[in-house]
Amino acid sequence: MPSAITKLQPRLNKTTLTSLSIGLVVLIVSYPLALVLPSWVSWENGPVENAQVVVLLLGMVQALIFQKYGSADWKWLWRGAALIWFICAMRELSWGAVFMEPLGMSEEGPFFSSRQLWYKPAVMPALIGSILLLAVCMLKNGSHKLLNPLQRSGGLPWAEFLLATLGMMISTAAEEHLGLTTGLTGAAAQNQEELSELAAYIFLLTGQLRIRYHQSALMSGN
Repeated sequence: MPSAITKLQPRLNKTTLTSLSIGLVVLIVSYPLALVLPSWVSWENGPVENAQVVVLLLGMVQALIFQKYGSADWKWLWRGAALIWFICAMRELSWGAVFMEPLGMSEEGPFFSSRQLWYKPAVMPALIGSILLLAVCMLKNGSHKLLNPLQRSGGLPWAEFLLATLGMMISTAAEEHLGLTTGLTGAAAQNQEELSELAAYIFLLTGQLRIRYHQSALMSGN
């Protein structure tokens, strides 16, 4: 009889391919959509940015689910991933400032700032402390030693990482940072920036699914 892990592998592989396809579609259509979508779609706390937060929180929840499986090294790897997803989601939410009244309004949408949060001074120390504590726990439990078996099995998501980097570079170019440009201006540039960033997050989610797929394969081979 096939084990539960063996049964899980095809479903994980299908989900990974589906996630990759969605990311590619979003990235490919980001330019033409940027030209036709209204400006409010990509405003702060708008539909595209909210979709980014959904992807990031989904990644966090997935990582927390995945940490139920395997030995301590795998558990701490997934806990580390969950923390990274959480930090990225909170950053997109301006650490909670988007739930307050905007400080201003412009043609680029409402403006929110974490400076208005009473707990803002504690954010950076809490981040540094949690990351350092997590790093110690991961090293102590040997999570870093998983890189070799993942590399041998093809489980390190290099392709997804490169695609995510491409998405972030396009987003950076849309903002005309680092001397890069997409040639778009105004609302079109803002749309391109946020859609490309959304695609990048989807690729990172795909990479996480790839790692989980190979984890299940490695565990079934033991």
